[in-house]
Amino acid sequence: MDNLSHIKIKGFKSIKELDLEMKPINVLIGANGSGKSNFISVFEFLKYAVDDNIEKTELYVKQHGGSDAFLLFGSNITKKINIDINIQKHKYSLGFEVDYNKDVLTSTSIASNLENSYDNFIYFEKDIKSINTYHFHNTGKAVSFKKYQEKNDYAFLRSDAKNIAPFLYHIREKFNQEYRQIVQSIQTVAPYFHDFVLNLVGEKNDERILLRWQHKNDLDNDFSANQLSDGTARFICMATLFLQPKELRPKTIILDEPEIGLHPTAIAVLSEIIQTVANDGAQVIISTQSVELANYFEPDDFIIVDYENGESKFKRLNAQDLGDWIETYQVGEAWSEGLLGGEPKW
Repeated sequence: MDNLSHIKIKGFKSIKELDLEMKPINVLIGANGSGKSNFISVFEFLKYAVDDNIEKTELYVKQHGGSDAFLLFGSNITKKINIDINIQKHKYSLGFEVDYNKDVLTSTSIASNLENSYDNFIYFEKDIKSINTYHFHNTGKAVSFKKYQEKNDYAFLRSDAKNIAPFLYHIREKFNQEYRQIVQSIQTVAPYFHDFVLNLVGEKNDERILLRWQHKNDLDNDFSANQLSDGTARFICMATLFLQPKELRPKTIILDEPEIGLHPTAIAVLSEIIQTVANDGAQVIISTQSVELANYFEPDDFIIVDYENGESKFKRLNAQDLGDWIETYQVGEAWSEGLLGGEPKW
């Protein structure tokens, strides 16, 4: 697999030590506070930690609790974060330590299997940008994707979908087949939905777009994105993310708890979409606590996350772990019954 194939982590947040083989579909499942989100945040951290803009890196660390928040039990206990990661056939080993003068984490070492060590940072920055993390939890009235957006902000879908209107406009104009797939998937979940209304406003060099839509029973009027339910708005973001043209799509897509606010029908459609894009070369990493969503995936897709003795533990599941239970339970059901681990420890 040319995407993220293997990762080792030491000392990052609640992760004392992790060694995981990654697959086309990776479903992190476990209790609240087990460490699923900490694993996901590794990839956000790496993007900022190697950014040429030092001020941007410092701001990210400070906004997320300072350097101690990134080290297992703080810098008094953990002095360094080590991450080994294989991306696009490149193998990287990275180390990070605290700069006590600025309360930030700085990259102290980076090694790779590249012939020219001077290319380490250049290639790593490129490779890590092929892994994108998304959070679509916030769908309130003030959220950015429901406001006017700059027409030219369409190169990629941003992590909170705040540029979804120009991104959809670009897809409609340049990749109409994929645009129709996005619309049709939304119609499966929201049968009243007819199409998006993506009209440009403003002067030629300052054009903007507002995300609006049509109801199939009233094509003479269009409606605000604020008139969509939270679940529908969230599904629109996810359908756009997963069904965007392959040329634009990240090689690895990471999404935290995609099931939030979704009707069971929408969960079924979403799981089918995830499996389709994974078969088309994308890699998907999701975290979930949804029995219903989990039931749609195979045992080998799962990573069971437990929190024991102050640290997160990650275990790749396989069909043998289910034993005879596989005849009776789907994976989500087996997890909810406490047969696989990943439940709260009292």
